Amino acid sequence: MQLGLSVLLAVPPCSAAENRPETTTTTTTTTTTTETETAAGRSLSYVNRAILLELIKLARFNIRFHQEANRHQKWRTYFYASGREAGTAVSLASSLIDLKQRIRGLDDPSLISRNAQKNAVITSLIGNSISGSASGLELAQNSFMMLRARKLGYSPGDSLAFVKKIVETTDALFTERAQIIQRSTINLEARRDFYSLEERLMRRIRQQLLFEFCNWSCHSRDLAWRENIFYSLDALQNYTRVSASIVALKGFSQPNLGGAVAISTVVANSTATINPLLASLVGLTLRKYQHRKLAHELQIERPANADFSLVDLAMNSKDLPEETESKLLQEVAVLGDQSERLDRALDRENGDIERYRRVAQQQTIAGPLIGLTSIPGAVLGTLAFYNYQDNRDATNKMLFAGRLSTLSGQTYALIQTPATIIAGVIKARKLKKTGQHPTQLLDARLKNLAILEEKLRMTAP
Repeated sequence: MQLGLSVLLAVPPCSAAENRPETTTTTTTTTTTTETETAAGRSLSYVNRAILLELIKLARFNIRFHQEANRHQKWRTYFYASGREAGTAVSLASSLIDLKQRIRGLDDPSLISRNAQKNAVITSLIGNSISGSASGLELAQNSFMMLRARKLGYSPGDSLAFVKKIVETTDALFTERAQIIQRSTINLEARRDFYSLEERLMRRIRQQLLFEFCNWSCHSRDLAWRENIFYSLDALQNYTRVSASIVALKGFSQPNLGGAVAISTVVANSTATINPLLASLVGLTLRKYQHRKLAHELQIERPANADFSLVDLAMNSKDLPEETESKLLQEVAVLGDQSERLDRALDRENGDIERYRRVAQQQTIAGPLIGLTSIPGAVLGTLAFYNYQDNRDATNKMLFAGRLSTLSGQTYALIQTPATIIAGVIKARKLKKTGQHPTQLLDARLKNLAILEEKLRMTAP
């Protein structure tokens, strides 16, 4: 009303009385229009900021979810690799001890030392105990981290509820925004194209963030189930071998137990062979299940290519008086345009790092190959017990052939574990030097979000 009052005071007394009502009416109309326009613009600016703050909240939640849902400390990779390497090395020593005795008995089985064979069994028991304990410890740590993530609100149910709340809030704000624009005056009417561009931009950013959440949520379920299934079966098959070794020690005084030992070994080695494939299959199944679940609750499609550009946005914003707000919107547009590229970079680099740290699974291809090399020995041992129990020469030669196959797999596993770890360390260092390591990308994005949020709050009307 101060503008209207100053206009009225500026009009001198006029001898033509008929001019005063006209001037007053025009001035009042202009004043009312200006105030209405200012109020509408201020409301629209408030809603825009509220939407952008909600989108920042969603982006920050996505990052925290990605960091916490499957947290894996660096030391765990080296600790588990050390356990696997120690267990494999001890098992390899057991194979070498037994192989030496098989070679001695090729011409005369009576030359085989029973004490050396017992030592081989005891050594195998120790090696499998170490490997099984390493997998059991990893399973326990994964379970602890899952409980921690659930407590922080990053469980599948809690995270979905949070995202749905963000969607509901932004939907309500978009509806309110449309109502404000619909009630706008002539001057705001001239800016409708720009406001439409704003809405398309904000909706596209939201859709990209929803797609990002879906992608990371599905990945989280896949990774958790894949690792936990593997650790469970790996611990089980190692402890089955431990049980077989214990029975084998009794078998030196009770030969009829040899069949149970052979069958238990076949079961354990078969489990080791299918474990990586089964774990990957379960993880893939859970990923697809999570995707269907989220698709039922949210719109999770990847956003289509933008039908506008930052150049269009800048050109449309030149005529706006809210220069600061326009710059903020352009910064948000940059954040949205870079989001998809960032997601792809994270997916690629995370995939590489997880593959290098996946000493547990020994890779999807290498794992079954290592397991397959141990099956011939178990099968030949079973056949020898049930078909050639009274023929020591044939039994020894069959066990000799089986031990050679097992030895090749153990040697390969012993070499592959440190090679995989070293390759992972080199990869991580290269990424850190270029600033492309996943942790660096996520931290940088968090900083950018904090800066943008601060600017939005400082420019609040």
